[in-house]
Amino acid sequence: MNELTIIKQNGGAYIDSREVAEAIGKRHKNLLRDIAVYIGYMSKFTQLTFEPSDFFLESTYFDSTGRELPCFLLSKMGCEMVANKLTGEKGVLFTAAYVTKFNEMEAAEREAEIKSYARPRLNEFNYAVRNVLSGMSYCCTQPSRVMNFLQGVYEPLGVEVLPYYEDDYHGYYTATEIARMIGLYSDTGRPHGHAVSAIISKLGKWAHHAIVIPYGVVGAVLRYDWSIVERVRAWVKENNDPGEIPHLDFFYHVYYDRQCSLFDDDDIIDLDDDDDFGTD
Repeated sequence: MNELTIIKQNGGAYIDSREVAEAIGKRHKNLLRDIAVYIGYMSKFTQLTFEPSDFFLESTYFDSTGRELPCFLLSKMGCEMVANKLTGEKGVLFTAAYVTKFNEMEAAEREAEIKSYARPRLNEFNYAVRNVLSGMSYCCTQPSRVMNFLQGVYEPLGVEVLPYYEDDYHGYYTATEIARMIGLYSDTGRPHGHAVSAIISKLGKWAHHAIVIPYGVVGAVLRYDWSIVERVRAWVKENNDPGEIPHLDFFYHVYYDRQCSLFDDDDIIDLDDDDDFGTD
């Protein structure tokens, strides 16, 4: 059985009836006839909460001679309706193929949605995770379940979650440690980790340069490698040491103490040097 192809159209996802016919071992014109019958049955009732177009979308294609011929695009529900009429090996294999294909597409879309939402809102995202961990701690959740939760949350972002027994995270730094290293402080005189997280959110593809370290009974901390430290400092320098760090609709007020910084003013890299840090 050839691998099925998902077609995105009109905000939906479909499989061409020609591929479906090949997958189930039926002539295409016979499948078109069957689908027309299904649509006819559904069209007789006006009180239904669904439309035939939820299952089958009329379309056309051009054959090798240039003729425009009819076909249908089948949604996941349309594939299910066709599969329900099948028996034997072909039916089982087609069901497995279309379910797998649609599930892969839906998983990829969820992952893309998570990335698009979480990365620009790193502070809020991490705050939400800490709240969940707090609840897990209160419920005395097993460490293995906490680990599974953290992996499920961060790995779609490309962030590695190390096992509890892993202690080889030297060379990775928290946002607060980075703030201290570059001399970025809040009005209270403390290293401004939230402002650093806001800057990291602007760096694009930071995730593969970060790890999550579980600690204690229930807890975790996000750490970044040295390249992120350099790029945070470069962002600050290129933006002329701003007194406010914007993040969504909020501004973090900061000041700089160069005496505590590990960087000299000339010790700055160019943000454009590494293509891996481009915009998503």
